[in-house]
Amino acid sequence: MQVTRILTAALLTLPSIAVAHHAFRSIYDFSRTEKIQGAVVELELVNPHAFLHINVTGDGRETARWVIEGPGRLALTRRGWTEDMFAQGETLTVVGNPSNIAERALWLEKIVRADGTEVIDPLVADQLAIEEDRRLQIQRSQQQ
Repeated sequence: MQVTRILTAALLTLPSIAVAHHAFRSIYDFSRTEKIQGAVVELELVNPHAFLHINVTGDGRETARWVIEGPGRLALTRRGWTEDMFAQGETLTVVGNPSNIAERALWLEKIVRADGTEVIDPLVADQLAIEEDRRLQIQRSQQQ
């Protein structure tokens, strides 16, 4: 009887855990994007979401710490991310969705390195690949 209660309680809490994990959708404004440029402080390649900390220097020469949140370690490492992929002090341009609740926070869309190399959020990269595939299928069907 006790085991049944424990299993029932565990099963009832699983959906709320899954929903809570995706609460970032309400934290960031996905209808807007911002672009910032700053120097790398630290990359926290952790689950469930990774965090890149950068120092951004404003017009008045004051420096403010920004945090860029993105998918977790598993999703990122599968696409080649490593703990040391950004050097401390390296200048990055970051494009992302601004936070609704915190100043100086973005949800990652794209990082551009000084040499122009782009590092794209895996979720965005997947969407781009899907759209490219659709575009090619349409082109092929029009050529037939």
